[in-house]
Amino acid sequence: MIPDEIYVQKTIEGDAEAFNELVQRHHARIYGLAYRMLGNPDDASDAAQEAFLEAYKSIQSFQFQSKFVTWMYRVGINVCQQYKRKSDARNRTLTSYTKDLRDREGQYVNHCPDRLLLKTERDQLIQHAISQLPSKQQIVITLFYMQQLKYREIAELLDCSEGTVASRLNTAVRNLKSKLESLQPH
Repeated sequence: MIPDEIYVQKTIEGDAEAFNELVQRHHARIYGLAYRMLGNPDDASDAAQEAFLEAYKSIQSFQFQSKFVTWMYRVGINVCQQYKRKSDARNRTLTSYTKDLRDREGQYVNHCPDRLLLKTERDQLIQHAISQLPSKQQIVITLFYMQQLKYREIAELLDCSEGTVASRLNTAVRNLKSKLESLQPH
């Protein structure tokens, strides 16, 4: 497989098709990041598209000192943070995602509606609790648990030490547990 950096160089040289290859390779990751940060598939789709647009416009600034995907995650995080400031994304839930899931998996819904309802409610609780965490904690939870990045990769992405990542993750998990316990019906 051709390394991303070759496609980056070709893009810098004016080859738009090379950037399309980068989008195809990394769209799912950036969409997943945006979805976890924003909690809504429509917002996530818009943010992912905006992230790639920003990346294309600023590809000249890529320094080749980190992996392209690391740089792309940084762009995605920045776009999502801007998006959250612009919109009221904190109060959104997985409602439209759940509807899409029901539409796509009608057969599953017909056979196990109770299980899907429980999963949907749990997902909504988790997404709501994550949205209440401070931004740095949301990011580290998303990168570690949803994007399955290693501490080293997260540290590089956030420009901090692995110890800082571990500390933020520990605090985020503790806060998330506390928030989930307070959201549970008694």
